[in-house]
Amino acid sequence: MANASADFLWGALRDTSCYILKARQVGRSGMGKRGAEFTMEPNNVTSKNAFKYSGLCNEKTVALVPTEGGVVLTTKTKNSARKGKPATMYNKTTLTRDFRRVAKAISKNTAGNLYRADLEKAALAKWSLIYASQKKKAKK
Repeated sequence: MANASADFLWGALRDTSCYILKARQVGRSGMGKRGAEFTMEPNNVTSKNAFKYSGLCNEKTVALVPTEGGVVLTTKTKNSARKGKPATMYNKTTLTRDFRRVAKAISKNTAGNLYRADLEKAALAKWSLIYASQKKKAKK
C-alpha cells in the first residue's frame, strides 16, 4: 500500500472496506438516502467514514485507545526506514497522568509537533469521552 497514492486508496476503500458500518435511516433524518456511515478501521480517531479521518489511506494518523487509568496515543512514524514494516510503523505513547497533562501531551503530539493539527480537536474530544468513562468506572 505504500506505493499507491492516498487518493487512489480512498477511491478503492471508500465504499468497499470491510470496516464500514452502514446504518440506513428511515424517514427524515437529515443524513440523506445513504444514512450515517461509520467505520471501525484502526487509527481513525472519530470513526467517521471520511478521507480526512481514514487510518488506512492517510500517511499521518492519530488514534486514542483507552487503557487502565489512561490512554494510548498512536501515531504513524515519520521515519522512512520503519514505514514499510507493520510491526514498527506506529509510535505508541501511554499517557496516564491527570486530564490536563494528557490533553497537553495530545496537543503537543498533534498540532505542536506539526503532525496533524486538523485532528487535534477530534483527539481532544475523544480523550474527554474516554476520561469521563474511566471516571464513571472508578466511582462504582
